[in-house]
Amino acid sequence: MYRVGVIGCRGIGVRHAAGIAMFNDPDRAAVVAACDLVTDEIDAFKGEFPDTEITGYTDHRQMLEKENLDIVTVATSDHAHTALVVDAAEAGAKGIFCEKPLATTVEDAAAMVAACERHGVVISVDHTRRWTPIWRHGKELVDAGEIGQVQYVIGALRGPRAMLYRNGTHCIDSTCWFA
Repeated sequence: MYRVGVIGCRGIGVRHAAGIAMFNDPDRAAVVAACDLVTDEIDAFKGEFPDTEITGYTDHRQMLEKENLDIVTVATSDHAHTALVVDAAEAGAKGIFCEKPLATTVEDAAAMVAACERHGVVISVDHTRRWTPIWRHGKELVDAGEIGQVQYVIGALRGPRAMLYRNGTHCIDSTCWFA
């Protein structure tokens, strides 16, 4: 069984855990630990999964040291990703699933990738568009040459979180994927 720890117990962190729970196969993977700086958030997170025994932590280093985690998800404020990913890699996680954007500077991203490479850790960024059916269909059309050669791409962001720095990573990832 893959032992999973979630760092960041609000919003997206709950979605990460729900994605694992929806498979309903605790022999394959189970969320066993959760970490957040706010105890009430940990309690609310655990309440989302009442049939699962989850140990809560307010210090990610303690969680990484005590839980022998195979997979760690990181769903915190963007500026905190670097230390969390590097610490998880150094603690022996086999896989890390990090919310986007991966980092807030190129140097931080390089440090995260280097730590994962050094320790043989697979890291994935939560660029979910690649799994959305309409986006996959578009990619298939491009790959099959059915709509011709891609000449340029226009990306559009809407809504209150439509910042290039935040959700713009989806546009950049999709452009690279389609190219």
